[in-house]
Amino acid sequence: MPLARCLILTTALLLAACSPALNWRVVALADAPLDLMLPCKPDRAVRDVAWGTQTLAVSMVGCQAEGATYALAHVALTRPQDAATVMADWQKALHQQLQLADAWQPLPGQAFVLPGTLELPQARQLQWQGRNGTGQPVYANARWFARTEGQQVRVYQAMVLSPAPLADGVLQSFVKGLQLR
Repeated sequence: MPLARCLILTTALLLAACSPALNWRVVALADAPLDLMLPCKPDRAVRDVAWGTQTLAVSMVGCQAEGATYALAHVALTRPQDAATVMADWQKALHQQLQLADAWQPLPGQAFVLPGTLELPQARQLQWQGRNGTGQPVYANARWFARTEGQQVRVYQAMVLSPAPLADGVLQSFVKGLQLR
């Protein structure tokens, strides 16, 4: 199964049992040193994904509230030099999944560096409008970042998908809630 379909399918499965209320809570990841704020009760999943010539275990946590999907996915890489490529591939896969009209090119975005993360060109934040699997408009707001953990690097993708632009306060609650431990 292509990477993009696998990641979106996993996100959809995570969201099946979520409550629609904006009830912000801190969610501590058990398998990564990060806490995040989610506006609903999260579901979690881990799925092996064929990624280039290797298979990676992608961990996800997410929920759906008021029509928007809030999700964080991460993967640990044993070869730290792969972090930039994995982030670029992840961005390309999301771009393709959201059916953006133009051919893939890195979209203009701003750098996104949390304290303690790697300053890579692919560590950035992007916002754009695309289409979901049923052709409906979707607004995407995504961030990618990476952090060294001992001999490995963990790459993160934090994103919100919504049928309409979110209020800045809602989006900022999600983004400011990303706290590395």
